[in-house]
Amino acid sequence: MSYADAFDVVDAGEGRWDIQLHETLLVAGQVWRTATGYLLSDWADRQLGTFPTLGEAVRTLWVFESAGRPS
Repeated sequence: MSYADAFDVVDAGEGRWDIQLHETLLVAGQVWRTATGYLLSDWADRQLGTFPTLGEAVRTLWVFESAGRPS
């Protein structure tokens, strides 16, 4: 499974996106567009970093989310 299969990116307006688990309403994280890039936070509002693209932020969230799951 890839990040594209696991998440839905939902435009939340004003340069913000909710990253939801695919076909659910569960929010795995949020991304904010800032002057320095795309700021990624997980579901508990812990900042995971700033990335040059939205796609890279979502891929990083997938790495964090899948690290705790059995293969």
